[in-house]
Amino acid sequence: MTHDRCMAAADEKILEFLRDRELAGLGDIARRLRRPISPLRVHERLRSQAEYVAPFDTDYDLYELTSLGRGYLEGDVRADLLVPVPSARRSGHVLG
Repeated sequence: MTHDRCMAAADEKILEFLRDRELAGLGDIARRLRRPISPLRVHERLRSQAEYVAPFDTDYDLYELTSLGRGYLEGDVRADLLVPVPSARRSGHVLG
């Protein structure tokens, strides 16, 4: 499995984990993934999730699934059609 495919699988698992919980921290998410990854890597993946995941607080300690994230998991939102808007709140996010 390539790195990209592995990360895509991790992204999906992160969204599914957040769907099943109201809020989760980076460490919680990292421990629950089938292939353990570091909380730092989870943070990077959450930042890449555009509008599917949002920080719950200004400390970025807890995250929640957004309505778009739920729609994606239910098959109502196509990832390839969602174009994230740059935001200072999501520093490090680069549009491709």
